[in-house]
Amino acid sequence: MINNILRSIKLAYFKLLRINDSPHKIAMGFAIGSFIGIFPTFWLGGILAVFLSWIFRLNYVATILGAFIIMNPLTTPLFWILSAFVGGIIFSKKYNFVLNAIKDKSIFHNFGDLAIIYLVGNTIISLIVAVFSYWAIKRIIIDYRKRKSRIRNGK
Repeated sequence: MINNILRSIKLAYFKLLRINDSPHKIAMGFAIGSFIGIFPTFWLGGILAVFLSWIFRLNYVATILGAFIIMNPLTTPLFWILSAFVGGIIFSKKYNFVLNAIKDKSIFHNFGDLAIIYLVGNTIISLIVAVFSYWAIKRIIIDYRKRKSRIRNGK
């Protein structure tokens, strides 16, 4: 299963490199896709990603690939834990609060607090990943196109 996921990510990466659009539009689409992929959109992520791509005239394929590459079965638990951790730091709540709420079965009484802690942490993580992915994807595409151009020109 892990090999299949890694293979799919590698294939998506090569598709991303070959998109015929400006590096800015590709990177911005990817960044929006990565933000939406991490942010809990409750099964509306794909629709929302395409809609935002359409509004901002970005590349649809890059947006969908951004969501797929960033948020997959291997990275999902990492982002969930990281979001709860960051939210906990911001609200000065320790994991003991979450663990005790689960242990005491009072999680439903504290669900609102837990949801806010998670969503704030998740929003921050989503923004950081989106900004970093914009910068990284734009740089990767520009470098790839330069190398490709040099190979074509025989340099």
